[in-house]
Amino acid sequence: MNSLIQDQISGLLSGDVKHKSNRVKSSRSYLKKPPEVMVKVSGHCRSSSHIQAHFDYISRNGKLDVEDEQGLVYQDTDSLHQMAKSWSLDTLVEKENTRYTSHLVLSMPNGTEPKAVKQAVREFAKKTFSHNYQYVFALHTDTDSPHVHLTINNLGFDGKRLHIKKGQPQIWREQFAYELEKLGVAAEATPSLRQLKFNLMSEQQL
Repeated sequence: MNSLIQDQISGLLSGDVKHKSNRVKSSRSYLKKPPEVMVKVSGHCRSSSHIQAHFDYISRNGKLDVEDEQGLVYQDTDSLHQMAKSWSLDTLVEKENTRYTSHLVLSMPNGTEPKAVKQAVREFAKKTFSHNYQYVFALHTDTDSPHVHLTINNLGFDGKRLHIKKGQPQIWREQFAYELEKLGVAAEATPSLRQLKFNLMSEQQL
């Protein structure tokens, strides 16, 4: 009899412990933050040959599709090299260190659907740059994190050059995250501590 009672008590205790463990696991899953997006200004080009080399890199020497702001897809280096030459031509007298292009890298952590990343970049670029700038982009999936190289012709249709202001990448991160979320991909664009300090200083100066 005593043995039966002890078995029942042990069973109840085991059930309570298991139930508590499940609740803790569920809470942790609920509190898990969405993955952070990354938008980085990776560089610039200052000559036609430099742009050509950059296009060779993002296209993996013509092996990857490169898409422009009109939705046209380039699959050969010759067309990209011609584009590079046209982007470096200007009727104005240029300084030696003129930045003809700006390069962005937009990425998400491993496990994110690459096609979703590319589509989010397509929408982001269209809303952010297509009104005044030419650009091309290419998806890379040969690293742990799917990412897109977005290259912008700094000379706008209005004759003015693109100038990336301090704090602009954070705005782009938020816009990129928004486009991902529209596709059903959880994404976060939490400002860094450095960015928060910059925002606070800017507000204090107003």
